[in-house]
Amino acid sequence: MSLQSKKSPYVLYGIFALAIMANIFFWSFSKNIRVGWNNVPPAPSHVAATFAGLGDAQVTYRMFGYILQNLGNSGGEYRSLKDYDYAELEKWFFVSQKLDPAANYVPYLAAYYFGAIEDEPEKISHVARYLAEDGMAPYNQKWRWLAQAIYLAQHKANDPEWALTLANKLAAMDQDLPPWARQMPAFIQMRMGNKQASYEIMVRMLATEGEKLHPNEVNAMKDFICTRTLEPDEAAKNPLCQNPK
Repeated sequence: MSLQSKKSPYVLYGIFALAIMANIFFWSFSKNIRVGWNNVPPAPSHVAATFAGLGDAQVTYRMFGYILQNLGNSGGEYRSLKDYDYAELEKWFFVSQKLDPAANYVPYLAAYYFGAIEDEPEKISHVARYLAEDGMAPYNQKWRWLAQAIYLAQHKANDPEWALTLANKLAAMDQDLPPWARQMPAFIQMRMGNKQASYEIMVRMLATEGEKLHPNEVNAMKDFICTRTLEPDEAAKNPLCQNPK
């Protein structure tokens, strides 16, 4: 056997040992390095966003939805929604809206994912603004996002005046809305302590639409009028309350 053949295994052992040493050195240097989270990245323009999907707005829209859904998951770590930059998120929402104004994927994320945070009125306002605009779009069932914006403005952004403004827009929409949607201004007026305004809204709705409503809806409205907007002595004198059932 030649001398070269005898040395070959030792050469391989040497290479293997060097590889192990290099791996240990690299691990020692990098073991404490973690992927940093730079919060919500700047939203692209509509033109740049379209290029990201090679001109296909539908592909880009779905890609953006996936990005938004996973923004806080980086390097195996999960960030709280309260850590997000909601001002930048709002920009992403509106860019997505331009890509597909009829879609409901991003509004759904905004309402039920990002809108789930508590005790952050300023942050939640960014979500409500987007949902309010998206809810005014002339597409089937889009009004539901406006209703969600009203809820967020009233209960999480703590801005009843804004909620009332949005509720008036919802009630005035020329669409086939359920009775509760058109009654929202009355509900908000009641929460604001404006019983007379709430009463007038309900009575006016009964007078103009009562014949179109299901009897159960009519009875519910009468009950609201007689037990919530009126004092007991006022209800006793009001003809609507003499036989509310």
